[in-house]
Amino acid sequence: MPDSLYLSAMRTQSLPFRIQEFIEYRVVDIAKKTLTKAIHDEAVLKKMPERYTNNIHTEFIGGELWIWVDFKGKKGEPLDLFFEEGTVDHKIEPRIKKALAFIKKGAIGIFSSFMVFSHGHWVTGIRARHVFAEGTKKGYPEFKKVLKEEVEEYIEETRLFG
Repeated sequence: MPDSLYLSAMRTQSLPFRIQEFIEYRVVDIAKKTLTKAIHDEAVLKKMPERYTNNIHTEFIGGELWIWVDFKGKKGEPLDLFFEEGTVDHKIEPRIKKALAFIKKGAIGIFSSFMVFSHGHWVTGIRARHVFAEGTKKGYPEFKKVLKEEVEEYIEETRLFG
């Protein structure tokens, strides 16, 4: 029969593996309560569209924590990236037809809005919001603290002798 010293040594050797398994099991829940929540709160604070705030995802894939937003335009444009990093002023031009058509709001005579046609014109770029950068900066200290506390609690609860 193995003595308690031998069991203690075996238990200690498996500690890094057990901690890694525990982290893989708990990291997404902890991240959702801390990091993802901070990113969501930052998005709400910066008045991001509801479709943006409702599509922030958290997963643990291949040993890494992934937090991302699934926010694409009608043609697959990476609107999430455009809002995070911003875009420069740029010219838009028609690709298929001879002119762009859009409705312009304003008062001209009796009309409150009217149709405008353009062969191309300059538009203002999207202002960078840095939702993920700011949210991560605010949420990471709490994430780190909670993860550390839960790992320490797990180690204490699973001690063999004590």
